[in-house]
Amino acid sequence: MILRFVIVDDDRAVRRILSGIIENNNLGEVVAEAADGEEAEMAILANEPDIALVDLLIPVKDGIEVVRNLKSRNVKTNFIMISQVEDKDMITNAYESGIEFYIHKPINVVETIKVISKVQEIMKLKNAFKTIHDTVVTASSEENNHLKDTEFTSIDFFLCDLGILGEAGSEDIKIILENINNIKYDNLNDIYNFVRNYYEERDIGKSHDIKAIEMRIRRAANKALRNVASLGIENYYSEYFLRFASVIFDFSEVKKEMDYLRGKRDSGGKVNIRKFLEGGAFLCKK
Repeated sequence: MILRFVIVDDDRAVRRILSGIIENNNLGEVVAEAADGEEAEMAILANEPDIALVDLLIPVKDGIEVVRNLKSRNVKTNFIMISQVEDKDMITNAYESGIEFYIHKPINVVETIKVISKVQEIMKLKNAFKTIHDTVVTASSEENNHLKDTEFTSIDFFLCDLGILGEAGSEDIKIILENINNIKYDNLNDIYNFVRNYYEERDIGKSHDIKAIEMRIRRAANKALRNVASLGIENYYSEYFLRFASVIFDFSEVKKEMDYLRGKRDSGGKVNIRKFLEGGAFLCKK
């Protein structure tokens, strides 16, 4: 898929530089440009670009107002703010308005490519997250012969909402959540041992090694963290984001993961597996 861009800046030279970076590095195509806030809103509404690079301090309406107005109209465009402003409060307001990332002026080629690549990554995560969710929801609602006998539990939907239903560790997690009231545990090893014994007793063809079980669960939980963080970047007030960010994760770790995805940190957040499992059990009971 070729990404479509709109560039908004009152400086024609800046627009030319950004357009050159996008096209010379095969990042996509520039479908429109604008020099002020009103032109920006019209160009973005008319072209529905994947990404809009918007200068913070543009005439008529500033970049923050433009983004807020378009977000209120449910525009699906991903926004990258451009500015030489270093004021932390203003930058915070920009993120709160709905931008994905921030590029500093003067324009740096490496930074611009890196930021656009990060937005592409988040877009892929969003699409994958939505595809998995829509697939399960559609399947559960279809009343045809081959699905009539299929039953989706609250745990299935929980894993689906996290975007990890198809992960190798999802089966381990599901077994734990289904049986957590019957597991006597003081630590995570007790839980992993339960899963191992569960497989051995039923002769299930899956690795019974404790370390393998732990790694499968950790990989799935880490992917869930990334999916939730990307959801928070898209919509900080999303029902799913607010629920998952505090119940199954430490919110501070979700924030670190969001900053990592935005390129503001060199490392992401960490998952507390015990909280992830116990919080998941709580949510699946509701």
